[in-house]
Amino acid sequence: MSRSNSVPGSGQRSQALVEFALISPLFLFILFSSIDIARLLYAYTAISSAARDGARIASLNGSLFSDCQIIQQVELVGQGFPVKMDPNSVVGNSDPNNPSGALQPSTPPPNTGYAYIWPAVATANPPDSNCNSGVQRAVSPTVKHVAVEVQYHFIPILPLVSTFAPNIIVKTVSVVTTE
Repeated sequence: MSRSNSVPGSGQRSQALVEFALISPLFLFILFSSIDIARLLYAYTAISSAARDGARIASLNGSLFSDCQIIQQVELVGQGFPVKMDPNSVVGNSDPNNPSGALQPSTPPPNTGYAYIWPAVATANPPDSNCNSGVQRAVSPTVKHVAVEVQYHFIPILPLVSTFAPNIIVKTVSVVTTE
């Protein structure tokens, strides 16, 4: 009988290495996918909260002639997400729940959020710099609603997901009755 020069148990170590090589890509894909899903849920929660707070401030009498306080609140509550004012969030814009005409919510660039206030008071673009007006917010006398929409263009960490879903837009609209 001939003896092999191999170390006892090395066959099992080789088998474990092969199994790890086969399973690790799947494990890493699941791990990074779950991180992306958690990031997406966090983004939705943050922009949803920003839209709610913005709509609440827009409904108060103190913001009838200005969007400045609403803009500041949306940016503050955005919790680290870069939220800017939508360039179309100016006087004469359309309801984000029923967009029509030239002034409707636009899609933000990647990893950026846009806040859209309806009815807006800002008189020109950019709305951040022109947020005060001498004209009162044009709230419908019959409906008496204001709305704030926040959209965020989410980019996943995983390149494979980005290939199949390159434009993930997280969007929330908050509508509040004016006081």
